[in-house]
Amino acid sequence: MIETKLNELYERYGYRKFKMSKFEPYDLYADNRDFLKSSQLITFTDMDGSLLALKPDVTLSIVKSNAGGEEKVYYNETVYRPKDDHYREILQAGVECLGNIDCFSEAEIIALAAKSMQLISSRFVIRISDAAFLGQIFESMGLNEATVSEVLRLFSMKQASGVDRLVKEGRITAASADNIRKLIELYLPFRTGVGEIRKYAFSNTSLTMVEHLQELARILEAYGVLDNIYLDFSLVNSMDYYNGIIFQGAAEQIPFTVLSGGRYDRLPQKMGKKEGAVGFALDLDTVENYQTKPKDYDVEYLVTYDDTDDPQKLAALVEKLVSEGARTRCIRRDELDKMEHKLRARQQLTMQEAEQEAPSYD
Repeated sequence: MIETKLNELYERYGYRKFKMSKFEPYDLYADNRDFLKSSQLITFTDMDGSLLALKPDVTLSIVKSNAGGEEKVYYNETVYRPKDDHYREILQAGVECLGNIDCFSEAEIIALAAKSMQLISSRFVIRISDAAFLGQIFESMGLNEATVSEVLRLFSMKQASGVDRLVKEGRITAASADNIRKLIELYLPFRTGVGEIRKYAFSNTSLTMVEHLQELARILEAYGVLDNIYLDFSLVNSMDYYNGIIFQGAAEQIPFTVLSGGRYDRLPQKMGKKEGAVGFALDLDTVENYQTKPKDYDVEYLVTYDDTDDPQKLAALVEKLVSEGARTRCIRRDELDKMEHKLRARQQLTMQEAEQEAPSYD
């Protein structure tokens, strides 16, 4: 089972399991709605009159429980969120690192994300963006808040052609527009991409960020995961949550992003804590839905019997078939046409026919 393999992976790298209850005080989520994927919560009143909420997020609880020291945890938890116009139970696995987050800490989390994806598929990709680097680029261009929002929208859609309109409106210069187009269209192996963006580092701060990304590439190479990692600045939809590195993971034959994460120092700071934070969450529900192959049959044998059959022999026959690995369902012959749920059986046999079949089952 994928969940067990993930747990073993995280524990090999020294992460401890974090376990929480299904609900937390409502105020925890109400006070941090900016960090939630949805502001819609399932709430109820406790016996003492306090307001509780079914957990829509695990990261908030991890940060809340941290007393201010370095911490590395992983979790397997069900969260409760709106999805497809309904509240859903969503099983997640995740990893969080809190403390003095340096380049190694970020690389370790990204490497664990990549190794998690390896357990799902041999063909996967991790896309990385850097919210702080883009912020520096926009600042050096002198873009106002409204223009930044519009440019980020174009990044998210990889719509470089939309930049021309901003030039015509006088909101950005032609030179800035040219650089923005190239960054929007950029999608390169991580090390190559980092080398490419050095030409857009117009300030000492942005140059330092590029050097940080270069160091990140060196460490990820040592972890053996660099070949599956790409630089892609279209990951901007979560810039209100993440303040630095942002990354997402996707696997072949799963048509959705199944892993997302990044650097989120703003959350612990909002809670009055001084440490930084980086982590990711993996949507296990989506992974398992696409990994589980539909069964050809519900059972191998559907055995019918009536009052003339010996029930003791029937029980012994069922035990023999089951012990040999054959899924077996018994039903009275006169109830066969009244089954509430029709089963797909590899073979439908009478008890006598099943007795003859049993020795040949493989």
